[in-house]
Amino acid sequence: MKKIIIITFLLMLMASVAMAQKIEIVPTSTLKGPQGVVANAVIDLSKSAGFEITAVQKNSCGEAVDYFENAKGPVAIVWSDSMIKNTEVTKQNCIINFEKASAVAVTYAPYDVCVLKGTKLEPNKTYKLGNNKFNPKGAILQHLNTNKLGIKFTDVTYDSSAAVVTGLINREIEVGYTATGNVGSAIKSGSIECLYTTGATKYGQKLLSEFTEKSQLNDFKLGMMVFVKNLSAEQIDRLQKSLQKDFATAMNQQDMVGSKIAPNKTDIEQFILTAKLYVTYN
Repeated sequence: MKKIIIITFLLMLMASVAMAQKIEIVPTSTLKGPQGVVANAVIDLSKSAGFEITAVQKNSCGEAVDYFENAKGPVAIVWSDSMIKNTEVTKQNCIINFEKASAVAVTYAPYDVCVLKGTKLEPNKTYKLGNNKFNPKGAILQHLNTNKLGIKFTDVTYDSSAAVVTGLINREIEVGYTATGNVGSAIKSGSIECLYTTGATKYGQKLLSEFTEKSQLNDFKLGMMVFVKNLSAEQIDRLQKSLQKDFATAMNQQDMVGSKIAPNKTDIEQFILTAKLYVTYN
C-alpha cells in the first residue's frame, strides 16, 4: 500500500511538471528598470499556478514588439504607455496589435525629484538635472523650470532611471528626476532623499504640485501593462488568478501604484489614450 501511495505521488508530481505552461515575457525597455520589476513579479507569482515564465531581453522596443507579434508559442510583453511616443522618436514600430492580445495586469511607476541627503534647493539658483532619455525630457525640463522658487534646471540625459540615481550619488548632477522604484535602496542607505513625487509619498516626499505650477506632468507616471498572446481563455484566467492575491502588494513594495489584475476594456482604452497623449510631450 505504501509503495502504491509513493508511486501515485511521483506520477502526480511528474504530471504537474509536464503540465507546466512555459511562457516567454519580453519587456519593451530594460529589465533593470521598472519593467523588470513587473516582469519578475509576474514570473514569481505565477509559479504556484504551474507557469514557467522566462524573461527575454531585446535590444529595442521595436525588436521586443516584433518578437511578441511573431511568436508562435505563448508569449507576454510588458508594454508601457511611452511606446507610441517611442515609435515617433525611434522610427521603429513599438506598438503591439491590441486586438490580438489580452491584458492581464497593469501598474504605474511614479517619478521623484531627488537630491543628495541634506541638500536643500535654494531659490533662484541653477541646477544640473539628470533625466531618463525615455522620459519626455523637454516637457519635464520646461515644467520643472516653472517652479515656485525661481529655480532653473539644465538637462543631463542618462540611459535609465537607475543611471540617474548613480549620477546623483557620484555628484555628476545635483538633482535627479527618476522613477520612485529606483531610489528606495539609496534613500534607505542615507545617500539621497526625494523632495517631490508624482504619486508615491512613503519616503516623506511632497507632491510635485507643491513645487511646480499646474500641469499634467504633476501626475506623470510610467504606465506598464502586461499583455499575453497564444494562451487559451482558461490559461489566461489561471494566470490572472495566480497574480490576483499578491501582485498589488508586490508592486507597492517596489513603490508602484494603481496596480490592477485583469484590466477591463475601459482600463485598456484609457491606457492607450494616455499613450497617444504622451506623443504631445516634447
